[in-house]
Amino acid sequence: MEQMNISRRAARRTLALVCAVFLAAGVALSGVGPALPLLALQIEQDIAVLGALFTAISLGIILTQFGAGWASTRFGQRLVLAAGMLLMGSGGVGVTFGRNLATVLAGALLLGIGFGGILAAGNLLIGQLFSSRSAAALNGVNVFFGVGSMLGPAIAGLTGARLGMPQIAVWVGAGLLLVLVPIVVNFAAQPATPIIKQQANDQPQQRDTAWILAVLLLIYIGTEVGFSGWLTVYMITGSSMAPASAALILSGFWLALTLGRVLGTALGMRLTSAQLLMISLLGILIGALLLVLGSGDRAISIIGVLWLGLSCGPVFPTALAIVATTARNSAATTSFVLAIGNGGGLIVPALMGFLLASYGPSAAAGLVLVAALTMLALFAAMLWSGAATRAERIGGLPLS
Repeated sequence: MEQMNISRRAARRTLALVCAVFLAAGVALSGVGPALPLLALQIEQDIAVLGALFTAISLGIILTQFGAGWASTRFGQRLVLAAGMLLMGSGGVGVTFGRNLATVLAGALLLGIGFGGILAAGNLLIGQLFSSRSAAALNGVNVFFGVGSMLGPAIAGLTGARLGMPQIAVWVGAGLLLVLVPIVVNFAAQPATPIIKQQANDQPQQRDTAWILAVLLLIYIGTEVGFSGWLTVYMITGSSMAPASAALILSGFWLALTLGRVLGTALGMRLTSAQLLMISLLGILIGALLLVLGSGDRAISIIGVLWLGLSCGPVFPTALAIVATTARNSAATTSFVLAIGNGGGLIVPALMGFLLASYGPSAAAGLVLVAALTMLALFAAMLWSGAATRAERIGGLPLS
């Protein structure tokens, strides 16, 4: 349903603002990791203890989703987005200035709560404004998060080497988020919630598709977080690479993932969301097969990693595009899917680490293969429900 009350100029302005927000969020979030050694010294704790920091961030993201749907309906996506930016920026500052473990974890939880609000409100807002090209628009927005995720470690490395202050990367992302808060409040568009009479058989389809995509995203997010988190160790143990070279392969994975979202933006203008998601999942399957078959072979493993990253790029934003259009831009449904999906970050990485440590790289690659096959089976179930096809008939503002 086209948002006639929002001009194309206002929609494009909002798209640019959300892209800037996601860029800042990517810088802040990715800057936390390189700052861990300094934080450990700052609070006089072993660095291993700070692993709880990432659990706190993930928990915050999940907890936010239980109230994000209600808040978006009550106050609108624009204000929820601004609140998320304020909380994430404040949390980032809290993490870096904490003087004991409790305050650092509290800052991390606040950072995660804020990022959860940005994820829910930002993606839903763009999905509403560009519902006829939501896959392209959402891939474009998430490209900027990927760029921010690459900039964060680069800023941390540069400032750490020259100033001994890698936490500056977190400050840059958090500061940009805080600066953008009043701009988003005053200049971002707020589409009216469409009132659409639903047919009696729509709600079961929406519910089925929401559950299917929630589980698919749980597996996908868990696999992406787990594989990227253990990739350096995977390449060291499986391909006998030096740590510095293995770290470069991790950078290559994130670069490929970001390029995948750029490609998803272009393909999203020509393909349906379901077609783009199918191509991405098939690509993940090919990448997983390369990892399994090339276990111990450095060249094949590198190709598999890069192909996997390229294929992973469009999955998250494209799945959200299908959720938004199928559920008629329901904030509650989008928040539900994000809550379940982000739970994968608490489950799969631990399992992958156990398999890698206990049975070696081939077992970790096997887990990626099982995840790829399961996601394809869930996609087939979604097509069987017929909801994805119906979603493509819901219109909205074009990108140009």
